[in-house]
Amino acid sequence: MAAAAVRHRTVEANGISMHVAEAGPGGGTAPAVLFVHGFPELWYSWRHQMGHLAARGYRCVAPDLRGYGGTTAPPEHTSYTIFHLVGDLVALLDALELPQVFVVGHDWGAIVSWNLCLLRPDRVRALVNLSVAFMPRRPAEKPLDYFRGAFGDDYYVCRFQEPGVEKELASLDLKRFFKLALIVQTTGSSAMSIKKMRANNREVTLPPWLSEEDISYLASVYAKTGFAGGINYYRCFDLNWELMAPWTGAKVLVPTKFIVGDGDLAYHLPGVKSYIHKGGLKKDVPMLEEVVVIKGAGHFIQQERAEEISDHIYNYIKKFNTGVSSPKLSRL
Repeated sequence: MAAAAVRHRTVEANGISMHVAEAGPGGGTAPAVLFVHGFPELWYSWRHQMGHLAARGYRCVAPDLRGYGGTTAPPEHTSYTIFHLVGDLVALLDALELPQVFVVGHDWGAIVSWNLCLLRPDRVRALVNLSVAFMPRRPAEKPLDYFRGAFGDDYYVCRFQEPGVEKELASLDLKRFFKLALIVQTTGSSAMSIKKMRANNREVTLPPWLSEEDISYLASVYAKTGFAGGINYYRCFDLNWELMAPWTGAKVLVPTKFIVGDGDLAYHLPGVKSYIHKGGLKKDVPMLEEVVVIKGAGHFIQQERAEEISDHIYNYIKKFNTGVSSPKLSRL
């Protein structure tokens, strides 16, 4: 979407300053969509969907999450628990005077969005989550034990627990890092391997859905902020497991649509496919209305299949709100 169509501002919420990108109607009665990004991303990942929905009368709100981009990045990893992250979004909605919104999440943004719906379903009209399915708390197994058991200590989630790994990432050629990271379709310990990225000397040809301008934007922002904020989300996996004990067995009670690419590494984690397709996800998310598996698509699906994902989101949320005026089309 045209850069001029996006408005940027800083909002004070939950004790931090949040950079927020907006598109579409600025307020009033327009229904709002909150877009929640993942790692290693920014609000920018939603540029296509923001343009699509703004043109159809929706107010689009896409923050840089805590630790990312223009938003405050506390140094301690304990400031990145799921309660902090959900609290940021609730406070942001309060600051924007939005009592209820549609929510669209991807990657870590999907995890945060699942938990927003779990903890504050009153603030969410409907949910469209991409790539990462709901992960119910398993009392007998901590998340890091699951990842180590499945992929070993070299798996990126496990490596991210090590002090100093954020400096390793920041020392890479950032343009090359983002080119490799955004087109990855490998699973297991090869996924997001810093060692393999450093050793990879082959020329990277960008797919049609990703431009040099896109890569330059991400690299320029991360050159300023580094990766510590995003990595701290991973360092809270086991802490979140402890804190969420009271919600063991709790259901996500929000109308939901889930979309994943069949080449997504998150779709191929042990047990995930059977959980999604054999009733587990529907049991934990009783108001799940549809699961869409997109053939040939990878992890960063809202960019790779921008128009398709935008249509899926619009066609799902429009049925919940009859007050949205249709765009006027020229007769010419």
